[in-house]
Amino acid sequence: MEGKSPRKFSEDFKFNVVLESFITSNLAATAARHNIHITLLNNWRKQLKNEGPKLYAFRKGHNNQEERMIDQLEKIIGRLTIENQILKKTQEMIR
Repeated sequence: MEGKSPRKFSEDFKFNVVLESFITSNLAATAARHNIHITLLNNWRKQLKNEGPKLYAFRKGHNNQEERMIDQLEKIIGRLTIENQILKKTQEMIR
C-alpha cells in the first residue's frame, strides 16, 4: 500500500489563509474552513512572522538603489539641457 503524497499549496493560498487566521483570530476555524491541519497553519504563520521583515528590508534597499539611479538620470538630464541651451545660443550667434 502506498502512502499519500503531500498536497501542494500555492503561495497565494498560504498567504490568504494565514491572513484570514490573523484577521479572525480563530486558527481552528480557519484551518477547518480550508481543509488543512491546524499545525500546518501554525507553521505558515510562524514562517510569515520570521520572514516578513526580510520582505521590507529588500524593498527598502531596492528603493535606495532606484533613488540613486533617478538622481543620476536627473543630473544627466540637467547637463544635457544646459548643453542644448548653449548650442542653441551659439547657433543664434552664428546666424
